[in-house]
Amino acid sequence: MLITIEYPEIEIPQVVTEIQQDAGKEYEGQAEEPKKPGEEAKIRYAGVPEGEVCKSCLEMPEEQRKTMILEIQQVGEDILRAHKVITELSDLLKGEWFLKLQKPGIEKKLVLAKYGEEIFIGFYTYSDEVPIPDPNLVLLSQNGFWYPQRIEEKFEETVSSFFTGAYGDYDFLNIFPENVEKFQVFQRDFAKKLENQGWNRPDAEILEKIMPKN
Repeated sequence: MLITIEYPEIEIPQVVTEIQQDAGKEYEGQAEEPKKPGEEAKIRYAGVPEGEVCKSCLEMPEEQRKTMILEIQQVGEDILRAHKVITELSDLLKGEWFLKLQKPGIEKKLVLAKYGEEIFIGFYTYSDEVPIPDPNLVLLSQNGFWYPQRIEEKFEETVSSFFTGAYGDYDFLNIFPENVEKFQVFQRDFAKKLENQGWNRPDAEILEKIMPKN
């Protein structure tokens, strides 16, 4: 199933962060009603009612913000702070940045990067100096929120959302709810793995670093 959202009429900061598909799953203290046959998947927006403009998460109290961002964003920000790519949250929006790390006993390199509006965070192996994602998560960055776009695994990828429009303009955001759900589970497990491996610790060697600029 594909859901298309018109852009910019609908603000991208309200784009899906979680597809509620399990009947009885609690959301904001209430159990979700089971969907009827043929009913479209419900989109959970970033903590705000659909149709309302959400303010930047950089302005929110930290405890509130943690309940609204993805686990992979929490871990990614922690790693970026630990290696001084960012010192405050507003640095996330200061242009492009890049961090490549290596850790003893782990063959793969960890890369965190921002190019344009896309965030990349994942492991890479190298064949003749050609980087191969194994795996890599790609997210859309808007107002300090990171949203699911795709999972890259070596020579395969699972697309959660993508833009379409004339002449490269962002007219419509297309969402695959079932793939967003897969992304949610995958990013949660991947974030836990990065946390357990301790990529924010001093023994993670910085191979390359590009600081964000205004």
